Amino acid sequence: MTELDITVDDFILNFPEFDGVENISLYLTRAKCYVSPVNYGKLSDESRKLAIYLFAAHLLALQKSIKEGNTSVNMTASASIDKVSVSMVPPPSLGAFEYWLNQTQYGAELLALLSVVLPIPLLLGGSFVRTLL
Repeated sequence: MTELDITVDDFILNFPEFDGVENISLYLTRAKCYVSPVNYGKLSDESRKLAIYLFAAHLLALQKSIKEGNTSVNMTASASIDKVSVSMVPPPSLGAFEYWLNQTQYGAELLALLSVVLPIPLLLGGSFVRTLL
């Protein structure tokens, strides 16, 4: 099994909107903590490389959103003015990991990639809830 060559230049080629952003290599390293760069299994070659790049883009987009002060990712269900009341509805998901990925378009694309490449859900700890790994 070989390790994929993950580079900042290739990342920028795939996601030019992050050109000029500092510390991209740090985010690529963090992404490799979630998705192994070792090329094996059903997620291999360009699919594995894309998964790592999408994860890094997801982390970068979340960081940018936080810096801009956008900390709420829920949708507003209802609001009232007198005695201020706001109800929020989180996006539908099967678990915390999917909910977290759905906070950016990159995470949603990564989730779609994983669901196509790994179509059979894996069960963890005897859970009856589908969990993507």
